[in-house]
Amino acid sequence: MWPVQRRWSLSSKTRPPPAALSSSNNNPSKDGGGRSAHRPKHHHNHPSSSSASAAVTEERRKIELIDLDFPITGRHNVKISIKENSPLSHVTDGLKKKYSTDGKATTSHHHHHHHHSKSHRIPEDATVELYQVDRLLTCSDEIPRRTSSLFYRVLPAGDDASALRITWRCPTLKLRRTQLETLAREAGAAGTSIGSLRESAAALLRAANPGKADLVQSAQQVVVEAAGGLRPGALQGNAWEARKVRTWLCRHLTLDLRPVGDFVVLRGVNEEYVWHRPYRNPRGYVDVPMLRQWLKNEVLAQVHARGIRRRGIDADDIRLSCRGKTVRKHSHVRPGETLDFEVPRAVEDGFVRAEAWLLPLSETCVACGDDKRVSEMPARRRVTAACEHDSGMCRECVGQWIRASLDTATWDRLRCPECPQLLSYEHVRAFAPRDVFDRYDALAVKAVLGGMEDFAWCLNPACESGQIYPPGCARAKCSACKHYLCVRHKVPWHSGETCEEYDRRTRRQRRNDQASEKHVKEITKPCPGCNRNINKYVGCDHVTCICGHEWCWLCFGDYYRDQQDFLQCHHTLECRYHDNPPNYEGGRAFMPFLNIGGGNNNNNNGGGGGNGNIVFPFRPRERAAAGADNNNRPAAPGPVEGGDGAALFQRFLQRRNMHRNPFDPNVRVHLAREREREIDLDLDPDFFEEAMLFNMGHLMHRAERDG
Repeated sequence: MWPVQRRWSLSSKTRPPPAALSSSNNNPSKDGGGRSAHRPKHHHNHPSSSSASAAVTEERRKIELIDLDFPITGRHNVKISIKENSPLSHVTDGLKKKYSTDGKATTSHHHHHHHHSKSHRIPEDATVELYQVDRLLTCSDEIPRRTSSLFYRVLPAGDDASALRITWRCPTLKLRRTQLETLAREAGAAGTSIGSLRESAAALLRAANPGKADLVQSAQQVVVEAAGGLRPGALQGNAWEARKVRTWLCRHLTLDLRPVGDFVVLRGVNEEYVWHRPYRNPRGYVDVPMLRQWLKNEVLAQVHARGIRRRGIDADDIRLSCRGKTVRKHSHVRPGETLDFEVPRAVEDGFVRAEAWLLPLSETCVACGDDKRVSEMPARRRVTAACEHDSGMCRECVGQWIRASLDTATWDRLRCPECPQLLSYEHVRAFAPRDVFDRYDALAVKAVLGGMEDFAWCLNPACESGQIYPPGCARAKCSACKHYLCVRHKVPWHSGETCEEYDRRTRRQRRNDQASEKHVKEITKPCPGCNRNINKYVGCDHVTCICGHEWCWLCFGDYYRDQQDFLQCHHTLECRYHDNPPNYEGGRAFMPFLNIGGGNNNNNNGGGGGNGNIVFPFRPRERAAAGADNNNRPAAPGPVEGGDGAALFQRFLQRRNMHRNPFDPNVRVHLAREREREIDLDLDPDFFEEAMLFNMGHLMHRAERDG
């Protein structure tokens, strides 16, 4: 590619020979357009010689003009000489004189005519736009002071410069003009990415060259380059919006095709970047140091709207991995591979902000509801590598989740906002805001140091230091605040008494503390997850600790979620819930008679074992019709037919007054209030039956959805 620096040095290699410009630059008899300047003569009616000398010595400026579309038009840089206070129109007039319609550059040395092809010529009716870097200069503007060069673009009559144009450069395969126009319209449409443009070009190449379709095996072979503009060269980001190149004052894209495998794909911040013709070492593998350097210089440093701005990043800070293995300096990376890269958090945040203008708003955060870019979502759609779901929350919302969780949970029990996976140190550093991470880091450091046997924190409330003390040390001095503490008893130093005297004085208090600890152990149980003492004074035997671990109070069995997302528990054989689980476990206690999926049903009194017949007790108002006995019990359970599980589920919800959950603890209150309003619910207020029906419909709905 052509970096911006080379565009500024084009005059040294591509501008016309010095002889073609020397007359316009150095000969005082020529102005910027090649016209002869008026030479004063000593006539009697001419102004005085002093005023004539002032006119001759009037200051002039030399301005170099650079064509933004040079790769397409081939117009080299030219220099014109104009008066200091000349308007911009004189600059455009001078440029048109340089590329006049006869195809010759005007010079004072007739034996050094510089001929231009027809494509170089500037028609008289063409419009010339002048730019100071990326700012369009208008007719009312003055020539910027202290400016030695300007960009320009020639627009033929009727061309508004709004549409992108595409040129095909590969001689091996062909694309018709209509196909190029199709690609140009697609590139100019909103939301079209460079990656989708590669896909479309690859599909058209296979269709237009059926005999050579094997030459196009991957869309990554297609090279998309910005021809001209402020940032000419390859467009590496597959997620970049194609039409945004116009911000770089580019209106021409060129397409080319590289051989199969002659590229490397790098994935990071949820995007892909393609390096065509990667540098290879003598053994044919991709040179890893050059790969890091390319990623730094051509991607991380060139996504700004105003061209190159080198960021403070060391190429060695870029971490590469291939198929889960770390890529080192001398690793063998074959061309055509896909590598993952990571950069430090500060560099990544700066890059995401700088690249934002190139990316469309294609994602929606499920937490805040805002439209987001792919780079603003968690990397690879995972909050943690162990997550089995695609994250729908943006990085900012995950950071706020960590902030809130740090106020309610311990630092080492932070979880993914969408699943129970724990967040590691690296995850918190990747998502949490700086102040939140600093707090988390301090807690982690204190926990690690606190676990060291010889380490002790300073007990001065105004000091946050700590240090390691030698074994057997009693009286110790903090190196930070100079306060003394007793390492043996973990208290501020007991001035005026030894450790033995302190023991005798506090013996009664220690006995009371030991008695308290014994009582706490008698009335509590340790959590299997974090070993904290838990006191259950009310409620069911399903315990959820502050660390997040769920367990049975009686047998310490672990609770988990089955494939249908129902709560289950590994009860031991001695636990009374092993054969008779409580009602809140998977609905089994509510529906021991339910058989889903055609399995064996021990209680098949008239019921069948498939999904078509579901056996359940009769409703109270149907008992008489079914032949109930004197105890108001049905003679036998009866089947319910004539509808799938979803219909049954919806019918129950409708009858329960629009989606009211019967597990709601206030269900009886709702029923009482509805009866007060004299609403006939046609339902029995028995809570057990309502919960059973709700669970049954819910299970049927899940079974049909999964089946």
